[in-house]
Amino acid sequence: MNIYEGIEKCFSIIEKYFTSETLSKFKNAKINELDLYHFNLGLCIRNNLLHADRVKLCKCFIENGITHKDDMSHLMILLFHYYVCSK
Repeated sequence: MNIYEGIEKCFSIIEKYFTSETLSKFKNAKINELDLYHFNLGLCIRNNLLHADRVKLCKCFIENGITHKDDMSHLMILLFHYYVCSK
């Protein structure tokens, strides 16, 4: 599994954290505004998607030089933003 495949598998889970209204707001956020999601969405990602049950995903991050869970969740938020904007 490459890192993007691992992250992409989580997109359906991440999408469930949003209502249609909050997802629309997220989708319309500018890239430099995504840091605002660090303590809410990022925390959900760190607590629910980057724990022992997701060893393969964490291993992919580490193999690609991303060792801190804050950095992992930041990348996931950024890629999820690209994902929802491309829909």
